[in-house]
Amino acid sequence: MRRHVYFYTYLEHELADLESGFGGDPGQWLPSPAEDSAGGWLVDVRADRALPSALAAHRTWTGVGEPGVVGQGGAMLRRVEWRSASADRVVPVLEADLELASLRGHGCQLSLMGSYRPPLSVVGGAGDRLVGHRVAEACVRRFVLDVADRLAGIVMLST
Repeated sequence: MRRHVYFYTYLEHELADLESGFGGDPGQWLPSPAEDSAGGWLVDVRADRALPSALAAHRTWTGVGEPGVVGQGGAMLRRVEWRSASADRVVPVLEADLELASLRGHGCQLSLMGSYRPPLSVVGGAGDRLVGHRVAEACVRRFVLDVADRLAGIVMLST
């Protein structure tokens, strides 16, 4: 059974100020450090406050799709997938859309909407109900907040 995850945050910048960064090189806006690797990126995904700090970070291979425009130019979309760089069988694969949407003169909303399948079949499903879903939500939350910080930094550098 797939589990759904969603998180969003607000950015004070307008879509026009963010679209070249978001539509460009993912290495500029993915959580740092993002290392180019085999058609994707190696990125540390962190589950802040959901796990002890020694276990909170996990290296993922993150694939990012080409930018797309949603509706009449009021939003941009990038397909994102991440999977473990080392432990594929025990870490779920996330498939999601990362959307940057204009709030019409009041900034933007950055949101990630996606799903994952808990690993290890029945055992993984039970573990996901106990703690796994909280970890997945924490990873998504930290990822979105880190991307928002990086995008805001790109705007600051260009002004």
